[in-house]
Amino acid sequence: MSILNVEHLSHGFGDRAIFQDVSFRLLKGEHIGLVGANGEGKSTFMSIITGKLQPDEGKVEWAKHVRAGYLDQHTVLEKGMTIRDVLKSAFAYLFEMEEQMNAICDKMGEASEDEMNAMMEELGTIQDLLMAHDFYIIDSKVEEVGRALGLQEIGMDKDVSELSQRTKVLLGKLLLEKPDILLLDEPTNHLDEQHIEWLKRYLQEYENAFILISHDIPFLNSVINLIYHMENQKLDRYVGDYDHFQEVYAVKKAQLEAAYKRQQQEIAELEDFVARNKARVSTRNMAMSRQKKLDKMEVIELAKEKPKPEFNFKLGRTPGRYIFETKDLVI
Repeated sequence: MSILNVEHLSHGFGDRAIFQDVSFRLLKGEHIGLVGANGEGKSTFMSIITGKLQPDEGKVEWAKHVRAGYLDQHTVLEKGMTIRDVLKSAFAYLFEMEEQMNAICDKMGEASEDEMNAMMEELGTIQDLLMAHDFYIIDSKVEEVGRALGLQEIGMDKDVSELSQRTKVLLGKLLLEKPDILLLDEPTNHLDEQHIEWLKRYLQEYENAFILISHDIPFLNSVINLIYHMENQKLDRYVGDYDHFQEVYAVKKAQLEAAYKRQQQEIAELEDFVARNKARVSTRNMAMSRQKKLDKMEVIELAKEKPKPEFNFKLGRTPGRYIFETKDLVI
C-alpha cells in the first residue's frame, strides 16, 4: 500500500534547479536510503515532503491517517522539561485517551441504561487501544530507550534546556512514537558506537517504513533495502543496499558513456556528410535525409563532473614540546 506519493516535483533556489519533474512513491514497510552528493537536495526533499517547504511545482500526497515522524534537530525543547518528560511526551495521544476514559467514568453515575451501554462500549474501545499501544508499560519503554541511547548516563531528570546532546533526546522521543514512516536525517550524529549498534538493530526490526539520510555507509547498508539516488535534478530507484547500488550505478554510467561516444561519432559523420553534400544536386536529397535524422535525434547528455576538492599543505618546522593546547574543549 502506498503511504506517500510525490508527483512531478520541481524546486529550485534562485536560478539553480534542485529537482526537475521528480516522482516518488513510498510503500508500507519500505526501508529507504536517500543518497547523493552534498548539495543535491536530500534535506530539501525531506523538508518538502514534511510540509516545511513548499515546492515550486508538483504534488505531495500522504495516505489518510498516516503518522509521519521527522528527526528535526532544530526542534525547540522547553525549559523545565526533563529528559524523561520529553520521552514520555511521545505518548501524549495515549494520555489524552486516558483522560477521555476517566471523564466517561465520572459521568457513569448519572447515566441512563442506554447511555451506560454506549459508555461501556466506548470504554472498551479506548481500553483496547491503550493495551495495543503498550500504555501500561510506558515507563519501562521510556527507561529502555533512555538506557539504549545513553540518556540514563546523562540523567533522566536533567533539564533538557541544559543539554548539549539534544539530538539523542529527540531521536528517543521519535522512536517511542513509532510512526508509520520515520524520516531520519543523519541520526547517528552524536551517537557512540554502542548506541549506533542499538539503533541499527531497532531499524532492522522496524515493521513500518523509513527514509534515511546517512553518510555512515556501513550503518546505511545494514538497515535499508532500497536506494533512492539524487543526482542532476533527478531521483532514481535501486533495489538493494548501498554497495549493490554502487555496482549497478557504475554499470549504467559506463553504458551511458559508451552510448554517448557512439552517438557523438555518428553525429560527426552525419554532419560531415551534410556539409560536403548539401550543395551538390546529385547528393542533395541524401544530405537532407541525414539532416532530418540529425534534427530528430535525441541527444545523449553526460552529467558534468563536479570538481573534487584538493588540499595542499606547506611543510612547517618540527613542532616543539606541545602539539596544541586547549581550554574548556568540547567536541
